[in-house]
Amino acid sequence: MEENSKKIWEGFYEKYSRSFWFYINKMCGDQNMADDIFQESFYRFLRAKPVVLNENHMKSYLYKIAFGIIIDKKRRIKVERRAFEEEKEVYKRRKDKESPESAVISSLVMEKIFEFLKPRERTLLWLAYVEGYSHREIAEITATKEKSVKTQLFRARKELASFLKKNEYKGGMEP
Repeated sequence: MEENSKKIWEGFYEKYSRSFWFYINKMCGDQNMADDIFQESFYRFLRAKPVVLNENHMKSYLYKIAFGIIIDKKRRIKVERRAFEEEKEVYKRRKDKESPESAVISSLVMEKIFEFLKPRERTLLWLAYVEGYSHREIAEITATKEKSVKTQLFRARKELASFLKKNEYKGGMEP
């Protein structure tokens, strides 16, 4: 970063960082999350190297970045909560029906099944359905194009379904 750009950036940061953090904190309601989003926003802003027209343009762009991150985090939290609630329901039903030993066996069966998938397929399925990442986020994580992620994820699901059907796996059955 050249000296003039560095001074502009430092002045901008000094002037707006405090109010920007308060905005983020107000939007997400969590200081730790606000800290993370604040850092991530400035990181993405600097990484993007936007064409700087003026301070208002810089400020708008930074807020736009933060807004996107907040939406992504809230969506991820919602997905995680839903998955947690679903998992809790499954656990309650399983606990009522099954012994703890059979629940462990079912979990081990799924682990064995995952071993038959290619590492790429396992990764995609895990990121999408366990971690709840969007296709775009998976593309960033795996350094792949978003359209490729969609296609590969479709194929991974198809491969898993085919494997399960071919081997007639049912709950509690050993591979």
